[in-house]
Amino acid sequence: MKVPDFDFVVLGSGIAGLTFALQAAVHSRVLVLCKATLSETNTAYAQGGIAAVLDPTDSFEQHVQDTLEAGAGLCREMAVRFMVQEAPDAIRWLQGMAIGFDESESGDMALGLEGGHSHHRIVHVKDHTGRSIQQALEEAVLRHPNISVQEHQMGIELLTDNSDSGTFCYGVQVLDLHTQEVRSIRAQAVVLATGGSGQVYQYTTNPSIATGDGLAMAVRAGADIQNMEFFQFHPTALYQANGEVFLISEALRGAGAELVLPDGSRFMHLYHPLGSLAPRDIVARAVLTEMQLHQSPCLYLDVRHLPAGEVRQNFPSIYHKCTTIGIDAEKQLIPIVPAAHYQCGGVKTDLSGRTSIDRLYAIGEVACTGVHGANRLASNSLLEGVVFARSAAEHATGELSKQQVTIPDLAIEEESGGTLWLGMRAEIARKRAKLQKLLWEQAGIVRSVKGLLRCKAELEAMQRKAKGIRELTGIHQEVLELQNLLTVAELITNAALHRRESVGGHFVQDHATEIGHADSILQHSNALVQLANAT
Repeated sequence: MKVPDFDFVVLGSGIAGLTFALQAAVHSRVLVLCKATLSETNTAYAQGGIAAVLDPTDSFEQHVQDTLEAGAGLCREMAVRFMVQEAPDAIRWLQGMAIGFDESESGDMALGLEGGHSHHRIVHVKDHTGRSIQQALEEAVLRHPNISVQEHQMGIELLTDNSDSGTFCYGVQVLDLHTQEVRSIRAQAVVLATGGSGQVYQYTTNPSIATGDGLAMAVRAGADIQNMEFFQFHPTALYQANGEVFLISEALRGAGAELVLPDGSRFMHLYHPLGSLAPRDIVARAVLTEMQLHQSPCLYLDVRHLPAGEVRQNFPSIYHKCTTIGIDAEKQLIPIVPAAHYQCGGVKTDLSGRTSIDRLYAIGEVACTGVHGANRLASNSLLEGVVFARSAAEHATGELSKQQVTIPDLAIEEESGGTLWLGMRAEIARKRAKLQKLLWEQAGIVRSVKGLLRCKAELEAMQRKAKGIRELTGIHQEVLELQNLLTVAELITNAALHRRESVGGHFVQDHATEIGHADSILQHSNALVQLANAT
């Protein structure tokens, strides 16, 4: 039997991964693997804040009900209640990590309001909460003697084996993106904290590294996956002619910003009683609908009625970004469009982050705890990352203290990293762009059964071509990412085809006339696959 290289290997360095590392490292050796640098994470781009009941006039029950309502009744209520009750302690832990949340004039923690919340309960650091948390946790991790960090390491496959009780995970195969070396790292347990997969869509607020790598590895290892049809689209990304996407936090609407048409008139009251603070799925569809009705490339946020200086003072990142494209946000309308933002589904877990594979944990956006249901409530994502990472660390270290698990002495065939020539690199980029456009148009904000069926057929054909590229090039980052994105795309499409009703982030405009039975759907789908094969 092999001696493990580490007690725990954590893939991902966002709020969930670093929280787990810090909690587990008290008595264990932890390795954190980063696909890019330590600081390049979805967490670092989070602007709004963290939801927690901290005001005496608020209550756990109100936070629970707001979450359940936003999730369209498909949340796992036990997980929601667990997260909400653990939230205040999670905030105190973050404060102990030297994160200075904004305070009110009275010296209490300043609490913001966002869409879907019935009470002010968003703790924040201006409009760069995620970046502030990321920096503080990074500093703590780099100081910790039991935590090692290796940057520019991309997970390839999970190492798994079978025992009498089922499949278990004992490590991960990784690609060094600088040296192209492939190696295997053994551990007592592996933690997926790889974030989401927004890059499967043409327009996304996610960074370029968010290609669903951890999710795809878990699928190939046989882990249970849940709720992949529910992808949240943020209604307000800054519209820019060059196609670049920059998030405009929902907290800006919480402070009083209003969504308006090109002529400056408000419209959200026609779609929901909460107007511009309606749940995100409703707002995103409304924005898309009005863009189409007015044949406009974007709509707008209006903050001109807010007190002078408020945007500059409380939303400095947003204000500065607007100035870079020639917009004074306090005097001019801010152009916005919807963009893919958050993966509500993922690797199915329990309250301790355990997956269906023994010794494999999943936390953060890659996981599906059931908290978000069909649509995530604003500012519950960073909270989920902290709460369930702490719970997973407690369980994992507890199991390790009971018994050191044995690591199988298996011969692992190490494939060399590949070298892409210019023409092949360009071809992969074209296929990736084609995939992103396909998902945006056929499995995006508004879907149709016909479009989903065609999407499924095209994905089948693209998978075969990607497999051929892999055989030609060997292991390489672009090739792996394309394969992972195709896996995610198939998960989304298949789940969308099997979801019989429009709910939350899954909206199919022709369900009433076309949905039929699942067997009929699959028959049509198989026919289209054959058609795609023939062409």
